[in-house]
Amino acid sequence: MYLGCSTGRPCLVFGEVVFTTGMVGYPESLSDPSYKGQILVMTNPLIGNYGVNTSLLESDKVQVTGLVIHELTDISHWDSDLSLQEWLDEYNVPIVQWVDTRALTKELRNVGVMKGALGVWERNPDLESLWRKLVDAPSYDEVDYVKEVSPSRPIWESHSKPLVVVLDCGLKLGIVRELLKRGLGVVRVPCYSSLEEIWSLEPDALLLGNGPGNPEFLRSQGKIAVDMATEGIVTLGICLGHQIIALGLGAETFKMKYGHRGQNKPVKDLRTGRCYITSQNHGFAVGRESLKEADLVEWFVNPDDGTLEGAYHKYLPIATTQFHPESSPGPMDTSWIFDLFIDAIRDGKWNL
Repeated sequence: MYLGCSTGRPCLVFGEVVFTTGMVGYPESLSDPSYKGQILVMTNPLIGNYGVNTSLLESDKVQVTGLVIHELTDISHWDSDLSLQEWLDEYNVPIVQWVDTRALTKELRNVGVMKGALGVWERNPDLESLWRKLVDAPSYDEVDYVKEVSPSRPIWESHSKPLVVVLDCGLKLGIVRELLKRGLGVVRVPCYSSLEEIWSLEPDALLLGNGPGNPEFLRSQGKIAVDMATEGIVTLGICLGHQIIALGLGAETFKMKYGHRGQNKPVKDLRTGRCYITSQNHGFAVGRESLKEADLVEWFVNPDDGTLEGAYHKYLPIATTQFHPESSPGPMDTSWIFDLFIDAIRDGKWNL
């Protein structure tokens, strides 16, 4: 048990406890739908010092279940709309500070991410009752969180051509901004859209983006992406989309011990030998040993732990990245992947 203090109202929430190594970018992280169902621990000791600019968020609200930090600092930025505490209170998301987050992170690295409870009480809680509630709470891997963050209807961002249909499983808006910046038409569709519904939009390309939870829930959507690529539709998968497409092709995924979350994660391009620093947020990975049966070629790997960070298909117009090329927040080292996507749409194939 880790103790801290909170100025929020009494509450009790449950979620998977994970950590991020990012020193900045907490508004983007907290509004990233990939964190749905998770209690986020910030390793940087000072959080909140530049408040929240609501025009730079990755979705329309706070997505984390709870936030654990060492110290909540005062606002010192002219472009802030409100404080971090005010923003979290608006969505009834608890924040606890004065926690030894470095010790907690070490424990998560040693043991792995785990189911946890975050509570705010006016007096000491009944620990035995709390433990029973925690044991009875569903595990993160058992819940289809995508249903909670995917839109209920198509959302048109731009009617330009060529048109990219985005299978929205909890998409970061930074991905949309990168597509619009390059003049593409964009329509976001519910993650569980049928093949017929997607074809009716007459897409020129397909993008499967990020999202929360276990990719095993979305095997059928991976098969839809493969069916469309078989018909010549250029396809890009990012983060969860990378995993879904791999599953659709017959590869396998696995749960990582503590995942990759932060804006300082290295990846190596196996084609060129170059290393890039990337933004990442994932707790599952695609097994490298399963790629051969799926006709996938390794594109990027993580030099820290050897996990797969990107792949492309031998014959179909499919390419994927486990990391986030749009960053937001983080370094812009890999934004060129969106330019490569533009070239692939024009040529009808990935030039890899």
